[in-house]
This record gives sequence, structure tokens and C-alpha cells, in this order.
Amino acid sequence: MNKPSSKQLIRVLVVEDSRPQRELLIGLLQNSGMFQVVGMAGDGREAVLATMKLRPDVIAMDIHLPGIDGYEATRQIMQRCPTPIVMVSNSSGDAEMRSVQSLAAGALAVVRKPGNLHGAGSQEERTNFLTMLRLMAGVKVVTRHPPRTPPATGGLPRNSDSQPQVLAIAASTGGPAAVQTVLNGLEANYPLPVLVVQHIAQGFVGALVDWLNSTTPLTVQLAAQDERLLPGHVYLAPDDRHMLLAGRGRVTLRPGIATDRYCPSADILFDSVAQNYGGRAIGVIMTGMGDDGARGLYALRAAGGLTLGQDEASCVVYGMPQAAAIAGAVARVESLANLAGVILALTGKPAERVAAK
Repeated sequence: MNKPSSKQLIRVLVVEDSRPQRELLIGLLQNSGMFQVVGMAGDGREAVLATMKLRPDVIAMDIHLPGIDGYEATRQIMQRCPTPIVMVSNSSGDAEMRSVQSLAAGALAVVRKPGNLHGAGSQEERTNFLTMLRLMAGVKVVTRHPPRTPPATGGLPRNSDSQPQVLAIAASTGGPAAVQTVLNGLEANYPLPVLVVQHIAQGFVGALVDWLNSTTPLTVQLAAQDERLLPGHVYLAPDDRHMLLAGRGRVTLRPGIATDRYCPSADILFDSVAQNYGGRAIGVIMTGMGDDGARGLYALRAAGGLTLGQDEASCVVYGMPQAAAIAGAVARVESLANLAGVILALTGKPAERVAAK
């Protein structure tokens, strides 16, 4: 098999202040046959300047850097020279939180730092690192469109006798910032429980919960086994667990298995909501790569639920919403700026609501 020419290789900028770790990353990239390392930077300021000069296809960036850290470097790069960025982080609590904040600032994904050749789990970490860089290099980073005035809710007929009792949301690439925007647009006394499946690297969902809790008016938490759903509370699926319902108003968690394409799975969540709430549910599918959620959202729509999809222009990756739209699962397409307003209008006034029991 012929080695790809340099024109076919994905051009990568590596941003890492630790020399041993930088050499490890560069070695992995060069030995893969898919990447060309076009530059290196040891701090955030160098990363910004190198990005503007080299225009790489993708950036692999550490979160902890001297001077300005990976979060601030991401923020400046996305303002001055938008480029796909993958955060490469270790397992410390501070690194996890700053990595999640970087996702909100425009980074596309976060992965664990690959371990050495003989470390436990190192092969999986190396594979994840290379795969994520390859996938994110193909993402077109676009300028966000200005908000529009939320429209009326025409196009999603609502039966006054079947007021929604639960809101289910699914997202992947670009999701943390998008989900935060929607949750932040809901009222502090939002009358429904909210179930969220967000694809994110293992070990980072806790930091995502903490960040959402500090930046939205709702109470955000990891879902627990057999937990009773409460109005105005947001439940995120934990690592390696599918989140579904044990009847109306209670969460159950199920371990993932080797054949699962996604864990947690949006399909499983939406299917469960359809079975337990039918027409008394709102389902929303948002920015993300792949097709998770299309089948489950279709089941929810078929059961009479109200289904929304984020539009292409406001998605970081128009994968999951597109797959759901093609499947006929989406009753209405809306921009990110409009989703919260439409959800509020569909939910109805708090006085109309009946808490899940």
C-alpha cells in the first residue's frame, strides 16, 4: 500500500508544553500515515500565532499551558482564525472543567491524553486520539448566525388535553455549548424534568454537569438509579450508562455492552420516553456527528410526541439532526437561538402542568 502524499495528509498543529508528551503525540501522528505535523507550540500565545500563520486542518491542544491556557487560546483562535480544535486533557478535576469550558468556547471535542506504549488502556487512548483528530479535521468551523426573534409555534400541533410532562434532549459534537444555550433560555421554574444524553469523552460528564449547573438557571445533576424526576431538574446520563425510564417519572440506568455504537444512547432515551410518555413529551435533537437519536426520535414522534431538530446553519456538525430529519423524526426544524423559546411555548404555563409521579 502506498503511503499518502503530503497533499493528502491532515495538517496538525500540536500544542503541548511537556516535551515528553509532545514527542509522544508527534510520534503517534507521524506513524499513523494519516497526519502531517506542520507546527508545534509550547504555550497558548504561540498556539494562537502559529494557527494564524500555518492554518492547520486541526489543532491538538493541551489544556494546561504556560501563559494563557488552552481555554483562553481556544477562545482567541475561534475569534481570530476559526480552526477545528481537539482538547487533549489529563484526568485532574481542574483540567476537566477547563476542557469543558473550552468546548463552550469553540473546541470541537476533548480526549484523554494518550498514555505511554505500555500503560493500561493506552492503546484505546491512542486510537481515540487519532480517530477524533481525523474526524474533527473534516468539520467546517463556521461563523455563528445572529439570533432571530422566536416564531410562533405553528407547525407543531399541541393537544390541550396532552400537555408535555418531560423534555428529552440529545447532542454530540458541539453539544455542550448548544445544550447550555437551550437550558439557559428556560426559566428557573421550568415545570418539566429534562433528560439529556450528551456524547462526551469518558470522565468529563461530571465537569459538564458542574459547568451547566453554574451557567444555567436549572438544577443539573447526574442521573442516579431509580431516581424520581423533579420539575426544573436536568438529568445527564453518567459515563458508560444508558439512561431510560422505569415507568413515568423515574430514571433507570443500564450498563453499555460491547456492541453498542453509542453509550449513552439517544435512541434508547427517546425510545423509552416514547413508551412511557407518548404524546406528553418533547424531544429535541441537536448538533452532533453520526445518527444516534434518529430512530428513537421517530418512535417518539410516532407516539404523538412533539419533536424538534436544530437547523443546519446553527449546528457545529449537522449529522444527528440531519439523520433524524431524513428519517421523518423531526416535526419542526429551528435555529439554536429559537429552540428555548419554542420549547417554552410548547410546554405551556406552569399552572397547566402536572408534575411527574
